[in-house]
Amino acid sequence: MFDAPAPGRTRLPSREDALPRAAELARRVSALLGLPVHLRLTDNRATLVSFRTLPEAVRLRVHHLFLEAPEPVVRAIAGYVTGDAAAREVLESFSHAHSDQVRRERRPGAPLRARGRCFDLRAVHARLDAAYFDGRVHGVEVGWARRPGRRTRRTIHLGGYDARLREVRVHPALDRPHVPAFVVDFIVFHALLHADLAHTDADRDGDDTGRCAAEHTPDFYAREAAFPLRESAQRWLLENLASLRRG
Repeated sequence: MFDAPAPGRTRLPSREDALPRAAELARRVSALLGLPVHLRLTDNRATLVSFRTLPEAVRLRVHHLFLEAPEPVVRAIAGYVTGDAAAREVLESFSHAHSDQVRRERRPGAPLRARGRCFDLRAVHARLDAAYFDGRVHGVEVGWARRPGRRTRRTIHLGGYDARLREVRVHPALDRPHVPAFVVDFIVFHALLHADLAHTDADRDGDDTGRCAAEHTPDFYAREAAFPLRESAQRWLLENLASLRRG
């Protein structure tokens, strides 16, 4: 949400750079499989390659590090889809060699910090869950992300849902006195909506990977419209994005 390209190395390449490379990777895998491939890039630190077979296509999710994959690794991606036992070893070897591009895990068992200087995200979570989700997302943990290093950023991710850990992390730049409470509510609501739809989609589609949150589908936007101050929150975020990036 409200991301912009950053200078130097980033976790995910810019959209302008990634789209043609992702399309080329999908084309290469498609040629090997003999099926259309719908590819989605991720920054998932646990599952670097996952797929779902459709009646006449393959839905493939790959970590962005595979955009630079040489031909043997691209063949291993296709082999992984078809059940080639040797493909996993090739992919793991390539992933290990590029481990610097994969986010580090949060320390196991370390709880997220919910109480900030200005906002208690545990209270925000409980209130939104009761008001909009009928208690369905009570098992999702909500907390503040770690404060990044002091530097000027051209990109900032204000909040997100990690489907594997069932966590919502909110950027600490929002834990400031001048930030309206309804803006923090909207960021948490947006992330919890991802959590709710991801759970619903998994039940519907039989996808037990639990790795990726729901996308911004028409259903997502229709449900997001239930938040009464959505437009006001989005407008405030756009108007104050520069100050948020400064941290």
